[in-house]
Amino acid sequence: MSSRDVPLDWHGQRLDRFVADMWPEHSRTYWQRAIARGQVTLDGKPARAGVPLKAGQRVGIECGQESGAGAILEPQGLSLREWPSWVVYHDPEVMVVNKPRGLVVHPSRGHWDDSVVSRLLPWLPAEAGELRPGVVHRLDRDTTGLMMLARTVQAKALLSQAIQEREVIREYLAVVRGHMHPSRGAIDAPLGRNPNNRLKMAVVLGGRSARTYYRTVATWHSASLVQFRLETGRTHQIRVHCASLGHPVLGDTLYGGRHPLLKLGQMLHAGRLQFVHPTDHRLMEFVEGPPEDWAGLSVLGESRIVEPTLYPDRADPSTKAWLNQLGVFSV
Repeated sequence: MSSRDVPLDWHGQRLDRFVADMWPEHSRTYWQRAIARGQVTLDGKPARAGVPLKAGQRVGIECGQESGAGAILEPQGLSLREWPSWVVYHDPEVMVVNKPRGLVVHPSRGHWDDSVVSRLLPWLPAEAGELRPGVVHRLDRDTTGLMMLARTVQAKALLSQAIQEREVIREYLAVVRGHMHPSRGAIDAPLGRNPNNRLKMAVVLGGRSARTYYRTVATWHSASLVQFRLETGRTHQIRVHCASLGHPVLGDTLYGGRHPLLKLGQMLHAGRLQFVHPTDHRLMEFVEGPPEDWAGLSVLGESRIVEPTLYPDRADPSTKAWLNQLGVFSV
C-alpha cells in the first residue's frame, strides 16, 4: 500500500487526475481502471474516479497481484514456439486470430487469468501497466471470429487510426429471430448505456452514433441468416441494433434471443476482415467459417437461400456450400 495526502492546490480536482499525477509510472486510463476495481481508496474507502477531492484527504493505492492488476504481466504458460491453434496469421507487426467462443479479449473483472491478451502476451507489445496491449478492436466474449492485434506500439497506433477512419472492413454473420424487413438496408440508431441496466446497451436519445449495414442471405420459417458490415464499432452494436428491431441474435440471452434448441451461445461470428497492413501497405483479407457448434442450426429445418454468396463482393464461399458444410439443407 502506498498513500499520499491531498495538498491544498488539489482541492476540488478529480481523484483519477490526482492519482495519475502522483504515480506517473502508469497512465490515467490505467488508474481509472484500478479505481473501478476498488484498488484506490479515499480516506480508507473505495471511491469513484470523478469524485472531487478535499485538501487533507488521504489517497491510498493497492495494486497487488491478488487484486488482478498484474494478471497480464505473466503469460499463461506459453513459449514463443507455442502459437495457439486459433492464430490464423502473424508477422512482426500484425496478428490475426479466430477468437473462440467464451474467451474475453482482455483481462477484466472475473477474467484476470484467461483472455486473448493473456494467452498471446509473449507476442504482444510491452506497454507498462497496459491491460490491452495490442488490442485495436474487440469482440464480445461469446462472439466468435476474426480479430486483428498489433505486435508493436507503432502498428497499434496505425491500425487504431485505420479503424477510426473507417478503412477496415469487418463483416459478421448472425442468425436472428424472424425476418428482417426490408431484407437488406442500414440500421442507423445511436447507442448508449441502458438506463435501467448498466450491463446492457440500448438505443438512446443522445447516444453515440452507430450504423450497421445488413443483408439477409438465407431464411428459415422463423429465423434468418444475416450478413452485417459495421461502419462504427460500438459496444454490442449488432446485438442491440437487431434486438431494437425485434430480431435479436439467437442465443443472445442478454438481449432477448433465447431459443429452446440453441443454448451454446449467441450465433454471431466475425467471418471476414480486410485491412491495409500498417507498414508494408499490403491489402490483407481473411475469411473464416463459424465454430463447429453452428451445426446446431440444423434443428431449424430447411433453409431458403436469398443471396447466392455470404459477402456481397466475394464469390466464395457460396451460401449453399456454406450451409451444407453445417449440415443445413437448403433450397
